Amino acid sequence: MAKEIPSVGDLRRKSEVSDAEIEAATVAYLKDGNAEPFVFKSGHRVDVAKAIEMHPQAKKLLAEEGITPGLRRTMVMTAVIMGFPVQG
Repeated sequence: MAKEIPSVGDLRRKSEVSDAEIEAATVAYLKDGNAEPFVFKSGHRVDVAKAIEMHPQAKKLLAEEGITPGLRRTMVMTAVIMGFPVQG
């Protein structure tokens, strides 16, 4: 049986990724949508743009004009938490 890849949320529950790091990944993406993948202290990294692309609701809402900054931040953070990081 193949080992399941943990999401950022799974790593958060295991204390391998902190809320502050998730916030930092979100802020980095909001500052620059072309930013490099975010690297957590645990060595895992997440491509926030890819996480958004894989999250249908985030992708749809972030493409809309007039989205409020708070909702934009929430959708990016949700995509990060649900995203699948890679080790190293």
